Amino acid sequence: MPKKPRADLFSLTCKLNTDGNVELEYNSVNPDDFAREMENKFPQYEGTFKVSFLIRYLRQNADEVMNNSGRYV
Repeated sequence: MPKKPRADLFSLTCKLNTDGNVELEYNSVNPDDFAREMENKFPQYEGTFKVSFLIRYLRQNADEVMNNSGRYV
């Protein structure tokens, strides 16, 4: 059975490079852009605002992780 298409909405990664340094990065769609696109292209989808709030929540926590990670690495 073929896999269904998926969209990356948010990712947070922590990697150790060959110099022994930890690299943190995150990528995220803009929650407002996401909501606008979903409303325009998939108005029948009922979870748009819940997903956009989830993206906001994840971004806020990722910002906190990025700001406070200097204490650990």
